[in-house]
Amino acid sequence: MTSRASGSTCGDCVFFGERTGIVRTKNVCERPGEGLRTIEKDAAACDFYQVSPRASFGLGTARAAAPAERLARPASGWQILCDTHCHTLFSRHAYSTLEENVRAAAAQGMELLGVTDHYSSMLYAQQTVQDWQYFLNLWAWPRRWHGVRLLRGCEADIVDLDGNIFGHDVFFDEAINGSKYHRPHNLKKMAFAQCDYVIASVHNKDFTEGASREQITRMYLRVLEDPKVLILGHVGRTGLDFDMDTVLGAVKERGKLIEVNESSLIEQKREGSYDRCRQIVSRCAELGVSISFGSDAHIASLVGHHEAVDALLDEVHFPQELVACRDAETFTGVVESAIGPMAE
Repeated sequence: MTSRASGSTCGDCVFFGERTGIVRTKNVCERPGEGLRTIEKDAAACDFYQVSPRASFGLGTARAAAPAERLARPASGWQILCDTHCHTLFSRHAYSTLEENVRAAAAQGMELLGVTDHYSSMLYAQQTVQDWQYFLNLWAWPRRWHGVRLLRGCEADIVDLDGNIFGHDVFFDEAINGSKYHRPHNLKKMAFAQCDYVIASVHNKDFTEGASREQITRMYLRVLEDPKVLILGHVGRTGLDFDMDTVLGAVKERGKLIEVNESSLIEQKREGSYDRCRQIVSRCAELGVSISFGSDAHIASLVGHHEAVDALLDEVHFPQELVACRDAETFTGVVESAIGPMAE
Protein backbone atom coordinates (compact mmCIF):
# COMPACT_ATOMS: atom_id res chain seq x y z
CA MET A 1 0.00 0.00 0.00
CA THR A 2 1.09 3.56 -0.59
CA SER A 3 1.40 5.76 2.46
CA ARG A 4 -0.52 8.96 2.98
CA ALA A 5 1.26 9.49 6.29
CA SER A 6 4.62 10.53 4.89
CA GLY A 7 7.53 9.80 7.20
CA SER A 8 5.47 7.68 9.59
CA THR A 9 6.06 4.01 10.23
CA CYS A 10 4.02 1.00 11.32
CA GLY A 11 5.62 1.26 14.76
CA ASP A 12 4.01 4.69 15.20
CA CYS A 13 0.55 3.45 14.28
CA VAL A 14 -2.32 2.80 16.68
CA PHE A 15 -2.83 -0.64 15.12
CA PHE A 16 0.75 -1.78 15.74
CA GLY A 17 1.18 -4.55 18.30
CA GLU A 18 4.12 -6.45 19.75
CA ARG A 19 3.39 -10.11 20.50
CA THR A 20 5.86 -11.92 22.73
CA GLY A 21 5.97 -15.69 22.39
CA ILE A 22 8.02 -18.40 24.07
CA VAL A 23 10.46 -18.53 21.17
CA ARG A 24 10.47 -15.03 19.68
CA THR A 25 8.84 -11.63 19.56
CA LYS A 26 6.94 -10.62 16.44
CA ASN A 27 5.30 -7.39 15.35
CA VAL A 28 1.76 -7.52 14.02
CA CYS A 29 -0.85 -5.24 12.45
CA GLU A 30 -4.04 -5.35 14.55
CA ARG A 31 -6.27 -3.37 12.21
CA PRO A 32 -9.94 -3.99 13.20
CA GLY A 33 -11.90 -6.28 10.91
CA GLU A 34 -8.82 -8.04 9.56
CA GLY A 35 -6.70 -10.95 10.69
CA LEU A 36 -3.39 -10.31 12.40
CA ARG A 37 -0.46 -10.11 10.01
CA THR A 38 3.25 -9.84 10.63
CA ILE A 39 4.82 -6.45 9.82
CA GLU A 40 8.10 -4.65 10.26
CA LYS A 41 8.15 -1.96 12.93
CA ASP A 42 10.00 0.48 10.67
CA ALA A 43 7.92 -0.23 7.54
CA ALA A 44 6.26 2.77 5.88
CA ALA A 45 2.74 3.39 7.21
CA CYS A 46 -0.16 2.38 4.97
CA ASP A 47 -3.34 4.27 4.05
CA PHE A 48 -5.07 3.14 7.26
CA TYR A 49 -2.44 4.74 9.48
CA GLN A 50 -3.67 6.37 12.69
CA VAL A 51 -1.37 8.04 15.18
CA SER A 52 -0.50 6.07 18.30
CA PRO A 53 -1.07 7.57 21.77
CA ARG A 54 2.64 6.86 22.32
CA ALA A 55 3.31 10.10 20.46
CA SER A 56 1.59 12.02 23.27
CA PHE A 57 4.34 10.89 25.63
CA GLY A 58 7.20 11.72 23.29
CA LEU A 59 7.78 8.06 22.41
CA GLY A 60 6.99 8.34 18.72
CA THR A 61 7.35 10.73 15.80
CA ALA A 62 3.98 10.10 14.25
CA ARG A 63 1.60 12.80 13.12
CA ALA A 64 -2.19 12.63 13.32
CA ALA A 65 -3.96 11.02 10.40
CA ALA A 66 -6.13 13.16 8.14
CA PRO A 67 -9.89 12.59 8.43
CA ALA A 68 -9.93 10.71 5.12
CA GLU A 69 -7.55 8.14 6.56
CA ARG A 70 -9.95 7.00 9.27
CA LEU A 71 -11.60 3.63 8.92
CA ALA A 72 -14.78 3.71 6.91
CA ARG A 73 -17.95 4.05 8.99
CA PRO A 74 -20.73 1.54 8.34
CA ALA A 75 -23.33 2.91 5.93
CA SER A 76 -26.29 4.48 7.73
CA GLY A 77 -29.05 6.90 6.93
CA TRP A 78 -28.23 8.76 10.14
CA GLN A 79 -25.09 10.65 10.99
CA ILE A 80 -24.33 9.51 14.54
CA LEU A 81 -20.62 9.89 15.24
CA CYS A 82 -20.72 10.01 19.05
CA ASP A 83 -21.54 7.24 21.49
CA THR A 84 -22.12 8.90 24.85
CA HIS A 85 -23.02 5.89 27.02
CA CYS A 86 -20.92 2.75 27.51
CA HIS A 87 -19.41 0.76 30.37
CA THR A 88 -16.05 -0.77 31.26
CA LEU A 89 -14.95 -3.48 33.66
CA PHE A 90 -15.36 -1.02 36.52
CA SER A 91 -19.14 -1.44 36.25
CA ARG A 92 -18.61 -5.07 37.36
CA HIS A 93 -21.25 -6.57 35.05
CA ALA A 94 -19.47 -5.20 31.96
CA TYR A 95 -16.65 -7.03 30.21
CA SER A 96 -14.24 -4.68 28.38
CA THR A 97 -11.44 -2.30 29.26
CA LEU A 98 -11.38 1.41 28.56
CA GLU A 99 -8.96 0.96 25.67
CA GLU A 100 -10.97 -1.92 24.16
CA ASN A 101 -14.01 0.36 24.06
CA VAL A 102 -12.02 3.18 22.47
CA ARG A 103 -10.61 0.85 19.81
CA ALA A 104 -14.12 -0.42 19.08
CA ALA A 105 -15.36 3.17 18.71
CA ALA A 106 -12.53 3.89 16.26
CA ALA A 107 -13.41 0.78 14.25
CA GLN A 108 -17.03 1.98 14.06
CA GLY A 109 -15.93 5.38 12.76
CA MET A 110 -16.95 7.22 15.92
CA GLU A 111 -15.48 10.68 16.43
CA LEU A 112 -16.27 10.75 20.15
CA LEU A 113 -16.82 8.24 22.94
CA GLY A 114 -18.26 9.05 26.34
CA VAL A 115 -17.40 6.36 28.89
CA THR A 116 -20.04 6.39 31.63
CA ASP A 117 -19.52 3.66 34.18
CA HIS A 118 -22.18 2.96 36.77
CA TYR A 119 -22.16 5.23 39.79
CA SER A 120 -24.61 3.31 41.94
CA SER A 121 -25.15 1.15 45.00
CA MET A 122 -25.28 -1.86 42.67
CA LEU A 123 -21.47 -1.86 42.65
CA TYR A 124 -20.76 -2.13 46.38
CA ALA A 125 -22.95 -3.06 49.36
CA GLN A 126 -20.99 -0.69 51.60
CA GLN A 127 -19.25 2.47 50.47
CA THR A 128 -15.58 3.22 51.07
CA VAL A 129 -13.48 5.87 49.40
CA GLN A 130 -11.11 3.14 48.14
CA ASP A 131 -13.94 1.56 46.14
CA TRP A 132 -14.64 4.81 44.33
CA GLN A 133 -11.11 6.00 43.58
CA TYR A 134 -11.75 5.17 39.90
CA PHE A 135 -13.72 8.42 39.65
CA LEU A 136 -11.03 10.37 41.51
CA ASN A 137 -8.45 9.75 38.79
CA LEU A 138 -10.34 10.40 35.55
CA TRP A 139 -7.90 13.18 34.67
CA ALA A 140 -5.41 10.42 33.76
CA TRP A 141 -7.42 9.54 30.62
CA PRO A 142 -6.10 11.00 27.38
CA ARG A 143 -8.44 13.39 25.65
CA ARG A 144 -7.80 11.76 22.28
CA TRP A 145 -7.01 8.07 21.94
CA HIS A 146 -6.79 5.96 18.80
CA GLY A 147 -8.17 8.94 16.89
CA VAL A 148 -11.29 9.19 19.09
CA ARG A 149 -12.22 12.12 21.33
CA LEU A 150 -12.64 10.64 24.82
CA LEU A 151 -15.04 12.15 27.35
CA ARG A 152 -15.24 11.32 31.06
CA GLY A 153 -18.63 10.63 32.55
CA CYS A 154 -20.77 8.36 34.68
CA GLU A 155 -24.25 6.89 34.73
CA ALA A 156 -25.58 7.92 38.12
CA ASP A 157 -28.61 6.41 39.84
CA ILE A 158 -31.57 8.52 40.87
CA VAL A 159 -32.37 7.23 44.35
CA ASP A 160 -35.51 8.95 45.63
CA LEU A 161 -38.56 10.99 44.67
CA ASP A 162 -36.77 14.20 45.69
CA GLY A 163 -34.46 13.70 42.71
CA ASN A 164 -31.39 12.97 44.79
CA ILE A 165 -28.55 11.07 43.15
CA PHE A 166 -26.55 8.23 44.65
CA GLY A 167 -23.82 9.37 47.03
CA HIS A 168 -25.50 12.64 48.01
CA ASP A 169 -25.61 11.45 51.64
CA VAL A 170 -22.31 9.55 51.76
CA PHE A 171 -19.28 11.25 53.35
CA PHE A 172 -15.69 10.14 53.87
CA ASP A 173 -13.27 11.19 56.60
CA GLU A 174 -10.19 9.61 55.02
CA ALA A 175 -8.45 9.75 51.64
CA ILE A 176 -7.62 6.62 49.62
CA ASN A 177 -4.21 6.41 51.32
CA GLY A 178 -5.76 6.52 54.79
CA SER A 179 -4.78 10.10 55.62
CA LYS A 180 -7.40 12.16 57.43
CA TYR A 181 -9.35 14.89 55.66
CA HIS A 182 -9.62 18.22 57.45
CA ARG A 183 -13.38 17.98 56.86
CA PRO A 184 -15.66 15.22 55.55
CA HIS A 185 -15.74 14.85 51.76
CA ASN A 186 -19.00 14.06 49.96
CA LEU A 187 -18.92 11.06 47.60
CA LYS A 188 -21.20 12.56 44.94
CA LYS A 189 -19.25 15.82 44.84
CA MET A 190 -15.96 13.94 44.59
CA ALA A 191 -17.18 11.62 41.83
CA PHE A 192 -18.78 14.38 39.74
CA ALA A 193 -15.81 16.74 40.03
CA GLN A 194 -13.84 15.12 37.19
CA CYS A 195 -16.82 14.10 35.04
CA ASP A 196 -17.48 16.11 31.90
CA TYR A 197 -21.15 15.18 32.17
CA VAL A 198 -23.49 12.81 33.97
CA ILE A 199 -26.28 10.54 32.73
CA ALA A 200 -29.01 10.25 35.38
CA SER A 201 -31.00 7.00 35.27
CA VAL A 202 -33.41 4.95 37.33
CA HIS A 203 -32.39 1.32 37.81
CA ASN A 204 -33.91 0.24 41.12
CA LYS A 205 -37.55 1.40 41.01
CA ASP A 206 -38.48 0.34 44.54
CA PHE A 207 -38.61 3.94 45.73
CA THR A 208 -41.18 4.80 43.04
CA GLU A 209 -43.71 2.20 44.15
CA GLY A 210 -47.05 3.91 44.70
CA ALA A 211 -45.73 7.28 43.47
CA SER A 212 -48.06 9.52 41.52
CA ARG A 213 -47.48 10.89 38.03
CA GLU A 214 -46.87 14.30 39.57
CA GLN A 215 -44.22 12.92 41.94
CA ILE A 216 -42.29 11.22 39.11
CA THR A 217 -42.51 14.40 37.05
CA ARG A 218 -41.17 16.48 39.94
CA MET A 219 -38.38 13.94 40.48
CA TYR A 220 -37.10 14.34 36.92
CA LEU A 221 -37.38 18.14 37.11
CA ARG A 222 -35.22 18.19 40.24
CA VAL A 223 -32.68 15.85 38.67
CA LEU A 224 -32.34 18.28 35.76
CA GLU A 225 -31.40 21.01 38.23
CA ASP A 226 -28.12 19.23 39.02
CA PRO A 227 -25.42 21.21 37.19
CA LYS A 228 -23.52 18.10 36.07
CA VAL A 229 -26.53 16.15 34.77
CA LEU A 230 -26.67 16.50 30.99
CA ILE A 231 -28.73 13.46 29.95
CA LEU A 232 -31.79 11.65 31.28
CA GLY A 233 -30.90 8.01 30.63
CA HIS A 234 -33.20 5.37 29.07
CA VAL A 235 -36.40 7.01 30.36
CA GLY A 236 -38.49 4.83 28.05
CA ARG A 237 -37.23 1.59 29.57
CA THR A 238 -38.23 2.28 33.18
CA GLY A 239 -41.99 2.27 32.55
CA LEU A 240 -42.40 5.25 34.91
CA ASP A 241 -45.30 7.57 34.11
CA PHE A 242 -44.55 11.28 34.05
CA ASP A 243 -45.85 14.44 32.39
CA MET A 244 -43.89 14.14 29.19
CA ASP A 245 -44.36 17.69 27.92
CA THR A 246 -43.35 19.21 31.26
CA VAL A 247 -40.15 17.17 31.54
CA LEU A 248 -39.20 17.54 27.88
CA GLY A 249 -39.85 21.27 28.12
CA ALA A 250 -37.43 21.52 31.05
CA VAL A 251 -34.82 19.48 29.12
CA LYS A 252 -35.09 21.90 26.19
CA GLU A 253 -35.05 25.01 28.38
CA ARG A 254 -31.88 23.90 30.14
CA GLY A 255 -30.14 22.85 26.92
CA LYS A 256 -29.95 19.24 28.08
CA LEU A 257 -30.70 15.93 26.36
CA ILE A 258 -32.99 12.91 26.31
CA GLU A 259 -31.20 9.65 25.58
CA VAL A 260 -32.17 7.27 22.82
CA ASN A 261 -30.70 4.04 24.10
CA GLU A 262 -29.77 1.22 21.72
CA SER A 263 -29.88 -1.37 24.47
CA SER A 264 -33.51 -0.49 25.21
CA LEU A 265 -34.49 -1.18 21.61
CA ILE A 266 -32.67 -4.39 20.76
CA GLU A 267 -34.71 -7.55 20.49
CA GLN A 268 -33.91 -8.95 23.95
CA LYS A 269 -35.23 -5.82 25.68
CA ARG A 270 -37.62 -4.41 23.10
CA GLU A 271 -40.80 -5.89 24.56
CA GLY A 272 -42.37 -3.42 26.96
CA SER A 273 -40.07 -0.48 26.19
CA TYR A 274 -40.18 0.11 22.43
CA ASP A 275 -43.58 1.76 22.32
CA ARG A 276 -42.72 4.07 25.19
CA CYS A 277 -39.35 4.96 23.63
CA ARG A 278 -41.10 5.69 20.34
CA GLN A 279 -43.62 7.94 22.06
CA ILE A 280 -40.86 9.93 23.80
CA VAL A 281 -38.72 10.30 20.68
CA SER A 282 -41.72 11.34 18.60
CA ARG A 283 -42.64 14.02 21.14
CA CYS A 284 -39.03 15.24 21.21
CA ALA A 285 -39.29 15.79 17.46
CA GLU A 286 -42.53 17.72 17.85
CA LEU A 287 -41.25 19.91 20.68
CA GLY A 288 -37.75 20.46 19.28
CA VAL A 289 -35.96 18.63 22.08
CA SER A 290 -32.47 17.37 21.27
CA ILE A 291 -31.48 13.76 21.86
CA SER A 292 -28.26 11.91 22.60
CA PHE A 293 -27.35 8.43 21.42
CA GLY A 294 -26.04 5.78 23.78
CA SER A 295 -25.20 2.21 22.84
CA ASP A 296 -25.22 1.39 26.58
CA ALA A 297 -22.62 -1.19 25.58
CA HIS A 298 -21.41 -3.49 28.34
CA ILE A 299 -18.94 -5.17 25.98
CA ALA A 300 -16.71 -3.58 23.33
CA SER A 301 -18.32 -5.38 20.38
CA LEU A 302 -21.50 -3.29 20.89
CA VAL A 303 -19.83 0.12 21.18
CA GLY A 304 -20.95 2.56 18.50
CA HIS A 305 -23.72 0.38 17.09
CA HIS A 306 -26.96 2.26 16.49
CA GLU A 307 -28.94 0.12 14.07
CA ALA A 308 -32.07 -0.05 16.24
CA VAL A 309 -31.87 3.68 16.95
CA ASP A 310 -31.59 4.37 13.21
CA ALA A 311 -34.77 2.39 12.59
CA LEU A 312 -36.67 4.27 15.29
CA LEU A 313 -35.51 7.68 14.09
CA ASP A 314 -36.55 6.73 10.55
CA GLU A 315 -39.94 5.60 11.78
CA VAL A 316 -40.79 8.92 13.44
CA HIS A 317 -39.03 11.08 10.79
CA PHE A 318 -36.78 12.60 13.44
CA PRO A 319 -34.97 15.83 12.44
CA GLN A 320 -31.22 15.30 12.00
CA GLU A 321 -30.54 18.75 13.46
CA LEU A 322 -31.91 17.58 16.84
CA VAL A 323 -29.40 14.71 17.03
CA ALA A 324 -26.79 16.16 19.39
CA CYS A 325 -24.49 13.17 18.74
CA ARG A 326 -24.25 13.75 15.01
CA ASP A 327 -20.60 14.79 15.38
CA ALA A 328 -18.04 15.53 18.07
CA GLU A 329 -18.15 19.30 17.58
CA THR A 330 -21.90 19.42 18.12
CA PHE A 331 -21.90 17.22 21.21
CA THR A 332 -18.98 18.95 22.93
CA GLY A 333 -20.71 22.25 22.19
CA VAL A 334 -23.83 20.99 24.00
CA VAL A 335 -21.73 19.86 26.97
CA GLU A 336 -19.96 23.17 27.31
CA SER A 337 -23.14 25.20 26.82
CA ALA A 338 -25.14 23.26 29.44
CA ILE A 339 -22.38 22.44 31.95
CA GLY A 340 -19.33 24.58 31.22
CA PRO A 341 -15.84 24.19 29.74
CA MET A 342 -14.24 20.77 30.00
CA ALA A 343 -10.84 20.48 31.66
CA GLU A 344 -8.02 19.21 29.47
